[in-house]
Amino acid sequence: MKQINLTFRGESFTVPESRAFDLGAAVEEVVTLAEMQTWGRHPRYFKIARAFGVMLRFAGCKVSDAEVKAEIDASIAAAVDGEDVSVDAVKEIFAVQAIAQLQDVLFDGAPTTGGDAAPEKTIAS
Repeated sequence: MKQINLTFRGESFTVPESRAFDLGAAVEEVVTLAEMQTWGRHPRYFKIARAFGVMLRFAGCKVSDAEVKAEIDASIAAAVDGEDVSVDAVKEIFAVQAIAQLQDVLFDGAPTTGGDAAPEKTIAS
């Protein structure tokens, strides 16, 4: 696990390494790795906003999911403004980057075994 650094509207927020696992569990309440894999070329931007909202609030940011979604929309619009690129292309690039960041949190939030040994198998409940 590692410290997670987030930036929102120019302000930095940090989740310490000791809380990374808890953050991964909180994000997984919104979206799982398996669900993200089913999105393909149709990412769920509201779910992405909700997941990032969870991360930001976990790190101490006072923000609503609607504000996160509005910031996503503004970032996409700004990336397209004055450029010779389609909104769909920018949305796809944004989604790939956002999903990669969410996967990072979910993967890095997993407990480590402390060596080269394979993790113990668990029984799903």
